[in-house]
Amino acid sequence: MPTPDPRPTGEPPRGSPDPSGRTAYLPPRAAKARKLILRSQLGRGWIVASAVFGVVILAAGGLYLARAGRPGPPWVRVAALEALPAGAVTEVPGASRSPRQALAGQVVVVDRRGDEPRAFLAAPGPCKVVAAGAGFARPCSGQRWDAGGAPAAGEATPALRRRPAAFARGDLYVLPGD
Repeated sequence: MPTPDPRPTGEPPRGSPDPSGRTAYLPPRAAKARKLILRSQLGRGWIVASAVFGVVILAAGGLYLARAGRPGPPWVRVAALEALPAGAVTEVPGASRSPRQALAGQVVVVDRRGDEPRAFLAAPGPCKVVAAGAGFARPCSGQRWDAGGAPAAGEATPALRRRPAAFARGDLYVLPGD
């Protein structure tokens, strides 16, 4: 009487090459669990490929985290938070990093007297815009504006143009607009 084979059914004999040239097979017992049995090592190519994909994923995550919280274009960085004291009105130059940005040749008047920062665009003048009561003034030229940026009654002064503003990671950003 022949001795029974201790291997599971469907497995090619050990030590003999698989006649069909397969590198993996699915034995009947493993079919239910969907386990694929590999007959050879995967090789260096698979190790290198997985390492490269891991580095790419880490680099993408690092770039995402480094930029997180900063608004992208068309928002423009105006100044650092330290340059804008709380409870005060500050005028900063509207320097532009790109000719397409609408802050070139203008100044940004930042009002931090309330809960939310407010930003206004204005033409540069001989002196800085300062707080005047609830509104704004440019004392050397006698220009005055109310709290919303409209010229004071009887003034022929151009209005301050209110723009959306936001603090992100210690910097003030303004949305230039039209």
